[in-house]
Order: sequence, then structure tokens, then C-alpha cells
Amino acid sequence: MILCLETATKNCSVALVDHSGLKGALEERGEKFVHGERLHVLIKELLSQFAVLPGQIDAVCVGKGPGSYTGLRIGVSAAKGLCYAWNIPLMSVSTLECFDFPDTAEGDVVISVLDARRDEVYAQVWENVSGTLIPLDLVEAVVLNEESWSKYKDHRLFVIGDCADKVKSLVASNDRWHFLDNSYPSAKQMLRSVQEKSYDLEDVAYFEPYYLKDFVAEKSKKKWL
Repeated sequence: MILCLETATKNCSVALVDHSGLKGALEERGEKFVHGERLHVLIKELLSQFAVLPGQIDAVCVGKGPGSYTGLRIGVSAAKGLCYAWNIPLMSVSTLECFDFPDTAEGDVVISVLDARRDEVYAQVWENVSGTLIPLDLVEAVVLNEESWSKYKDHRLFVIGDCADKVKSLVASNDRWHFLDNSYPSAKQMLRSVQEKSYDLEDVAYFEPYYLKDFVAEKSKKKWL
């Protein structure tokens, strides 16, 4: 059984999966990140709910990013700590894989996106090839404009993610492009990666999140005397 953690966005989620399916999941979301206070609580509650002991966990799988710097640090630190404590392997998947992908037909394109502030998104492009969604490009940071992904203008295309509405407002689209309601990545969606063995095995000692962009600290808005 594999414990999955996804904390790269405002959605803090945990799940238990194995090759036969999803065993259970818990998640919490808020405008302010709750990960530091709630992640370990959710893990404890999930294991207790399904009467799973640490010795029954074969590996921990974590969403490696891109996404929130703070959220990723919390999730990856927790995953590494559990792997050390339980002496089990660490696995990772791209956060942009952790969505509930829409049903597609041969040749359809899906773009999964995460908000990177201003007019920028983190994105990955997928295409249905013989019934399987295959990544066409590496994960990248995209500055949105009318030419973004124009080479797919003749495809039926779906945009999914936590900022699908922002993409819709900034790119040139047509009636073959579909922008789904904003949605967040979730640990329970790692089931597909586990079943297809598309995860990466990581070195617990040296693994770091995939930030994609350098962390930029915001200036405090508080006034100091």
C-alpha cells in the first residue's frame, strides 16, 4: 500500500492507494495554506480510519511540484521524514499529473495548468495516443498571450487546473477548446501514476521539490514603527 501526499497548492491532500485502486483519501483547502498545521493530522486520521499500521505502508509518493514553495517544502519534508522513520522508498510524480483528467478521444489534447501569478502558469501538454494520455512536452512556465498553444488550434483541447479561467481570459481560443471549472491537484489522483508505474524513485537523502522558478519573497504589508 502506498501513502500519497499532494501539497503544492491550497489543497492539502492525502490518500492510500495500491495497484488495485483507491483505498481512501482526505483533503482540506483554504485561502490560506493549512498544510503545516493539518498535513500530519490528515495522515494520522486517514491511517486510523482504515486501520492501516505504518508497517503496512510500502512507500510514500509525493507530488514534487511545481507549485507553492511553502506547500512543496512541507509536503516533501513530511514524505522524507516518514520514509526515514519507516525505512521505505520515496516516490514522486509531477503535480501536473495529479488531476482528474477528462474523458478524451484519440488525438485530443489536454493542458494541465497551475497558477504561477500574474499572466504566468505552470503547464504540461498531454495528447490521447491510442487511449492513453502521453505528455508531449516537459513541464514549463508559460507567459500567457494570444499565441499560447496556438499550434493545437485544430485539436479538440481541454484546459484543466486551478487557473483554467485565467487561461481562458488570456489566450486565443475557438469552439474546439474547452475550459473546465477550476480544480486542484489531489493525492487520490496519483492512483493512475502508481498503476502505470510512471512515478520516479527518489533518493530520500537528496530529493528536493521541483520548484521550476526561484522563490521570491513578498514584502510585508505591515507598517513598523
